Amino acid sequence: MKANPIWLFLFLLGCFIAGTTQSQTSANFQEKLEKIDSVLTTLIPGVEPGLSIAITIGDQIVFERYYGFANIPEKEKLDASHVLGIASMSKQFTGMAVLFLEEEGKLDLGDDIKKYLPDLPLDGRDITIAQLLSHTSGLPEITRNDHFMSSIVEKHTISGIIDMAFEGDFTAYPGEEWRYCNTGYTIIAALIEELSNKRFSAYLQDRIFGPLEMKSTYACDYEHDADNAVQRYIPDSSAYIHAAVMHFSNLIGGGSVVSNIHDMAIWGIALTSGNKLPPNFQTIWKSNKLNSGEETGYGLGMGTNSIEGKTYYYHPGMGDGMNSVNLIFPQEKISITVIRNVSTPEVKSMEAALIAAQYLLF
Repeated sequence: MKANPIWLFLFLLGCFIAGTTQSQTSANFQEKLEKIDSVLTTLIPGVEPGLSIAITIGDQIVFERYYGFANIPEKEKLDASHVLGIASMSKQFTGMAVLFLEEEGKLDLGDDIKKYLPDLPLDGRDITIAQLLSHTSGLPEITRNDHFMSSIVEKHTISGIIDMAFEGDFTAYPGEEWRYCNTGYTIIAALIEELSNKRFSAYLQDRIFGPLEMKSTYACDYEHDADNAVQRYIPDSSAYIHAAVMHFSNLIGGGSVVSNIHDMAIWGIALTSGNKLPPNFQTIWKSNKLNSGEETGYGLGMGTNSIEGKTYYYHPGMGDGMNSVNLIFPQEKISITVIRNVSTPEVKSMEAALIAAQYLLF
């Protein structure tokens, strides 16, 4: 049958327009990435601690860049071979580990923690697993304990940290208010060890880091410090000085993970796809409620925010010589992660991530 020349022309024209549009879209996207690179190069000039950033779209890492230094005196630039402490960005791994245990039928998020750890000195309070993860437990905060803070150079066991935490005062009754509490995450680390019969670090490796092939990522504990992490810095009046020495076992549960931007990009892809995660993985950012019914805007290790009407889920990490954040846009299938080896820098990780988000999304 002979083709109608008019229809053939229209078909070819449509192919040409589609191809041109796709080319323009691709060129526009590449231009956005180049702009992000240009802006960050300008913002991190000269001799400064490092900033690493990765962006994923769908199942691809589309942008991975490194700026600044891993070691300033030695002029060692930060690159893909380095690992850094990610501080409280670690909490989402602890939350996800609990969701794996729930999938295994070993717990329910509404369970009272005394069901599994009956010796906790809770003064008769009923505190659920979800409340421990969502910062609504009302427990004493470990970082306000002088004994603990003066001994962070030493390694501590999970039980030792919990004992020190309970030297402090309860801050509220369970579910009454949202108040950031690292103690809850240390207790969750103990819960994970109790139910899995594995060390906390081993469970995260077996259920998350190993299956996702996050080959440079690990959780520290009493047996394993952050020995290969880059130097951490704090800004001084005229320069950058070394952050205080600490043993990362003291951050267990809430801040003890060491990683790099490439591995965290893999994690970002998992969070936007659900790949190798429990079916209920999005519970990690589902806002919990107070007893009053008020939304907290925080899930089981990730919080909720928005930028110009687009919702994202995130968690920052801030510690002595650490500054990090990851933003997850599930609807757009985009993740942006930034990790720095400096505390309170002029350009914080959150600022860099939002700069990237602005160029990508608008």
